This record gives sequence, structure tokens and C-alpha cells, in this order.
Amino acid sequence: MRPDGSLRARITFAIGALAFVICSLFAAAVYFTVEALETNLFTQYLSEQAASLIERHRSGKSYTVPPRIGFYHDATIPEALARLAPGYREVTLDERNVHVLTRADEHGRFVITIGESDFERIEGHLYIALGVGVAISLLLSIWLGWITASRVIAPVTALADAVQREDRQGGLPSLDAPDEIGALARAFARRTDELQGFLVRERLFTGDVSHELRTPLTVILGAAELIAAQSDDRPSVASAIERIQRAAGDMSDKVGAFLLLSRAPEALDAPLTALRPLIEREFDRCRVLVAAKPVSCRLDIREDVWVNARPELAAVAVGNLLRNACQYTKRGEVLVCLESSRLIVEDTGPGLPEPVRARLFEPSVRVRHEQPEGSGLGLAIVQRIAAHLRWGFGFEMRPEGGSRFILNFSGALTKS
Repeated sequence: MRPDGSLRARITFAIGALAFVICSLFAAAVYFTVEALETNLFTQYLSEQAASLIERHRSGKSYTVPPRIGFYHDATIPEALARLAPGYREVTLDERNVHVLTRADEHGRFVITIGESDFERIEGHLYIALGVGVAISLLLSIWLGWITASRVIAPVTALADAVQREDRQGGLPSLDAPDEIGALARAFARRTDELQGFLVRERLFTGDVSHELRTPLTVILGAAELIAAQSDDRPSVASAIERIQRAAGDMSDKVGAFLLLSRAPEALDAPLTALRPLIEREFDRCRVLVAAKPVSCRLDIREDVWVNARPELAAVAVGNLLRNACQYTKRGEVLVCLESSRLIVEDTGPGLPEPVRARLFEPSVRVRHEQPEGSGLGLAIVQRIAAHLRWGFGFEMRPEGGSRFILNFSGALTKS
């Protein structure tokens, strides 16, 4: 019997293993005790018979050999016993267990034997009874262990069921118990209350963000469009207004994406979203980041891909990867490749040192400390979105230098 993952089975296994060890030690002790007793009894008995028979044989007196006793001298010793060294031993003679005592002196060699006795039959019955008793003890210990374990873990099982059901109306069981189960139940209740309070505050915060930020962002976008319409003859102002519009639009998209991330994945719908226009839009937005650098941007879309995902979340994930590549690439190329089931973003930037790679997806980790732009949350946000959408997200160092980030689309639908 091997324990499975349940606490009841592990307790039962432990009790059964303890019973097995105790029974094995007891059986071994009984066996060696019986063997030692048998050896002492037969040695003493044969020694007494040998002393009497050998003395009568030397003196030439007539004597009668007791029943079941064999007495041999020199030439009369059976060939199977002739070469035995002096002393007591148990041998097999003619398919029978025989106890043999051999002595040698100046009068020759003497061998005294005795066949299977009532003691040995009793010994056999004792061993059978011992084996049956050990087997019954093991089965009984396992049965009692199962019952005991069931009683011991019943409060734990009730507590686990209540926590799994999130049953808070009647309170968790064993809250008033003075033992460890009660302490565990109270810790669960306290932690659950803290988490519920945190979730309530988070819902209120996301609602406030939605209301308080979307309105000023809409005002900023509207004002920027109005100013842009009035500054056609002023290129410098138009360029600044375009940056304001782009930044406000990005902020609005991120606010929407963060609000979606705050919700459970199963609570969101997943419409069929085309990735080509989404990637092209983010690609055009990020090209301005390399306009003043000797960096070329290349977009390679090999086929149209549709995925089941909210477009706001997919756009933020793709945009963060592109901005990250464009921001840290000083010269060379940024390549975006869309395949049937994955998106690859490569760059010829400085790459990532090993310490940074180990902590790459932690919040607030930057590639280079001498570059102060951003808060370092970009890749962590991409990882969160990928987990939310059940996508894979990976990183590789390019052999020729630079970085390669990969988004694998789980359940992607491809149309050529």
C-alpha cells in the first residue's frame, strides 16, 4: 500500500507502516528465541545421551538406545555424517531434518542423531500461527488507522470543503475549537476577510479610475483635435498636438486594458479579433520612436491570423513589445513577424544580461539603468495580459545579438 495525496491515506499508511515494523521486529524476536531454545534443548539432550551411551560403549556394558536416537561409532557412522566436525548441528538426512552431535576422542568418533520431534512440530505450528497473527495485525492496524484518520481529519475536511465552497454565511467550522484546527480556521477566516476587503477596494478603485480618468482624457483628445484644426499653418504646433493626441490615445487604451485586467478572465467575452490591422496600427505608432536613430523597422505578416481575445488587451501587449524594442535599439533593425500561431518581435539592441533575464518579468525591472524612460512595467504588463488571455510569452537571446520576444496564441484561428 502506498499513500496517495490525501491526508487520510498518508495517516493510514504511517500507522500501517509502524504496525508492520513492530510486527516484523516481534516475529524476528520470536523466531530467533525459538531457534536458540531449540538449539539449547537438543544440545543438552544429545549431550546427556552421548555421555551415557559413550560411557557404556567404552566399558563394554550392554545398553539400549532410546527411541528416535541413532548411535554410531567409527565404521558404523553413515557416510553423510562421517565427515562432520565435532559439535552440534542440524542436517538433512534422507529428506528428513536430523539433529546431530559429533564427538571424537582417543576411542574414535561418535555420532548421535535424533529425528524430528514433537518440539519441531510444535515449532512449525508456532511459526504458522505467528505468520497468521502478523497478517491479521497488519490488516487490523490498517483498518483501525483508516477509521482513526477519518475521525482525526474530519474537522480538516469540513474546513477544506467550506473554504472551497466559499461558504461564509454560516461561518467556517471549528472557529471556536481551542486546538490547531481552530487556529487554522480562524486564520482562514481572517485572511478571507482581508481578501474580500481588498477586492471591494479594488472594485471601487477601478470604478473610480474609469469615471475620473476617461472624462479628462476625452476632454484632452477633443481639445487637441480642435487646436489641430486651427493650426494648419503652424507645423511646429501641429507636431506637438499630434504627440498630445497620440499620448492621450495611448493612455485611454491603457486605462481600458487595465480595467479589463482587473476582471476575471472567465467574466470577459473573447470576440474573434484580427491581428493584422491591430499590429499594423501599433507598428505605425511606434515607428516615431526610431525616427531619429539609424534603425529600420520591418513588418513581416505571412498570413492573416484571428484570435479569440479582447482587442484592447491584445493591442496593449503588442504595443508594449514594440515600444520596448524601439526604445532600446540604438542602431540596426526592429523586425515584427506574424506567423500562424505566434508573434515574434526581434531587435538588434544590446540584449539582456543574465541577472536582468532572471528577473525580466518582475515589475519595475529595466534593461539599462542609464535609460530613465518609463517605469519598467512594460514586459510585466505583457506577461499579465498573456496569462489573462492564456497565451504563451517567452524570451530568447538572438545568436547574432539582440532580443527576441515571442507571443504564442493559444487556440489561434488562421485564415489565408
